[in-house]
Amino acid sequence: MGALASACSQASPPILVEEVTGEWCSGGGDRLTVEAGGRFDLVRLSRDFFAVLHEDDEFVEGYLLDRDYGGVQPEEGHGSWTFGETATSPRLRLEFDKLGSSVRPPSGELIVRRTDEGEVGLFGYESDPDEGYTVRFLEC
Repeated sequence: MGALASACSQASPPILVEEVTGEWCSGGGDRLTVEAGGRFDLVRLSRDFFAVLHEDDEFVEGYLLDRDYGGVQPEEGHGSWTFGETATSPRLRLEFDKLGSSVRPPSGELIVRRTDEGEVGLFGYESDPDEGYTVRFLEC
């Protein structure tokens, strides 16, 4: 019984919507500002996060980059966000109004979870999450 109580006390607390607002930085240089009013701004968009947003690096390299962005990777964007729980984990959904010069900006999703140190982090995956994250945001 003691082992069960110990295991339960080690469970991480649920992540609240207030914990996803603020300034987030990635190792690739991205800076994501998530505002309490449901808006976000993204500056210094990295190649890794760009690939996560489009989910297919080879497609980004060729046709899509040329078609939607005039061959130039965008550097910034903005839009609205929502936060919700899925069957597996909380998600931060980004709906871009504008991303670079694109007239059809993608939407993106970041998985929200606690790091081993207990900090909230935002994690983007290009494909299978079992292969590891492509981009990770921590509070700046």
